[in-house]
Amino acid sequence: SMPEELNFFISGGFAGMLGWTIAMPFDVPKTNVQSRWDTKVVGSYFPQMKVIVRERGILGLYNGLGPTLVRAFPANAALFLGVEMGKRFFDDTVWKN
Repeated sequence: SMPEELNFFISGGFAGMLGWTIAMPFDVPKTNVQSRWDTKVVGSYFPQMKVIVRERGILGLYNGLGPTLVRAFPANAALFLGVEMGKRFFDDTVWKN
């Protein structure tokens, strides 16, 4: 059987990767709008999304997903492990009856 801590770590890593995979098509147009000096912030998001799909196809909305997933696994794995270990600590010591 897998140690509980390893389970938290792996679960957190994969949850973070899934989250970024879902969020990426919305993050790419936002980043493009934010990084350009000649776009207005309000009203530029969906037109930018259309431009990306027209010029690069639907996969263009996933530009940069690889490095994002490489970063997401350890960051979210550590976060999940830290939260669960913190919860365990407080359950066992602070909030103990």
